[in-house]
Amino acid sequence: MSFLLYYHTLKYLKGEQLFFQVYYKVCTKVRRLLSRKENYTCYRQGNPVPFNDFPRKYTAYQGDEIFCFLNQSHRFDGAWDDRSQGDLWRYNLNYMDFLLQPSMGVQEGLAWIERYIGCIEDNTIATDPYPISLRGINWIKFISLHYDKLNPEQLKAIDTSLYSQYRILERRTERHLLANHYLENGFSLLFAAVYFQDEVFWEKARRIVVAQLEEQVLSDGAHYELSPMYHCVILERLLDCYNLLSVSDNTMFDGMEPLRHLLHDKAVAMLSWMEAIVWADDTLPLLNDAANGVALPLAVLREYAKRLHVEWGKGALGESGYRHVAQTRYEAIIDMAPLGVHYNLGHAHADTSTFLLRVSGCPLLVDTGTSTYNAGSRRNYERSTRAHNVVVIDGEDSSKVWGVFRCAQRAQVVIENDSLDKYAMRHDGYIDKQILCRRRFLCKEDSFEIVDRVEGTAPYEAVAYFHLAPDLKVVEMDSCRVVTDRAVLTFEGQHSLQLEQLEVAMEYNCLQKSQCIRVAFSDMLRTIIDGFK
Repeated sequence: MSFLLYYHTLKYLKGEQLFFQVYYKVCTKVRRLLSRKENYTCYRQGNPVPFNDFPRKYTAYQGDEIFCFLNQSHRFDGAWDDRSQGDLWRYNLNYMDFLLQPSMGVQEGLAWIERYIGCIEDNTIATDPYPISLRGINWIKFISLHYDKLNPEQLKAIDTSLYSQYRILERRTERHLLANHYLENGFSLLFAAVYFQDEVFWEKARRIVVAQLEEQVLSDGAHYELSPMYHCVILERLLDCYNLLSVSDNTMFDGMEPLRHLLHDKAVAMLSWMEAIVWADDTLPLLNDAANGVALPLAVLREYAKRLHVEWGKGALGESGYRHVAQTRYEAIIDMAPLGVHYNLGHAHADTSTFLLRVSGCPLLVDTGTSTYNAGSRRNYERSTRAHNVVVIDGEDSSKVWGVFRCAQRAQVVIENDSLDKYAMRHDGYIDKQILCRRRFLCKEDSFEIVDRVEGTAPYEAVAYFHLAPDLKVVEMDSCRVVTDRAVLTFEGQHSLQLEQLEVAMEYNCLQKSQCIRVAFSDMLRTIIDGFK
């Protein structure tokens, strides 16, 4: 990789990220040189939490030592850090969400916790902060749910391991990453503080959660990484923490009541944004890193919030940059958003000015989706500009996404029109070529129109991509028109028009054959979508 690529990636990081990147690496090397191992014998008695009923998780443990995460089934061979199914799969195994699946009995769940404790010193990712954060919450929920069925010896063994893990997390919160990982660290330390009645955990958790919620929840209620999937993941955890403080003695620590109110208000804001972005069929648009089957279903999140007596309405999309258009025959999601928070674009795609379109409730134009976090050509493609419904110049990305979770130069967006039926923006993702891209949407009752303009004097090749839904049928095609069984796409200003075969993903590790319309043009392309069926 070139020096400039690293420079344009690192220059956006906060000073504390750079410091802790170095600090944690040095600490790890020093520990290895001194042959120091983690201490898993720290004991503090835990106290069960009388939670309001919380949602159960997706069924991941299928019995007979077989787990299914991310649509990949694999037999557990005793190695908690098994890399054979990819990093995300093994991380899901270590989260231990399966303890809270509906079919998990107390003795079976206890046996898995005991197996984990027995192997923890040989597990290379057991002390990673993010798995500790999620696993800790799941253990506390499981213990609280079944407390009267566990004997004192079992409880002491679990509390010893859990408290030791939280001591590791408390000194290794992910300040080198920040974003959703750091907030999850804070949420989990909040659980630990209440469960162990620990003042040190409480003070650190409160500082993290208050500061990060104020920063990470935008004014319109969106989570600032701008992935609807991660928005709902964070929302579930936010509701969990509100649940936790709602059933706890508010005199246990200073500041519990103000924090509970903050959690409530941010939950209302995030629920309201969720209602504004969701499709009419109650599914999420797949923007940036997002896939179905990861976050809890929206109906489950709503039911959970209502059980906690949280009330909300439908919000108005604003600072997030997303817009939701709903006409009688079609729905559209328009992306006028920045890529995300500038110092962590790990879940961002180079999709500036993309859009999604549904006709009569059925997908017409879709996002290519997210099928993997494994390094390689598929991950590179899914984050690329050409994998979205946008204009690509000279085959290059509008923002320089690279690696699995990195981004160097990034497009800056300026919104030029933001009305109920007219939206316009420009971005400078190709400024190195002295090119400016403009896109305008006209949302009429009986048609949806996109006008693309490319402004620049140097020679360039402009190509607009339109990704068709997998089940869509192309009925007819000529030099300026594509007729499908749901709508007609007509193009003005094109040089050439062709269909490309590709694959899209609605879920992890599930690719579906589809087609993409590839339209080459020069200065201006007008696309009219009508004839809705």
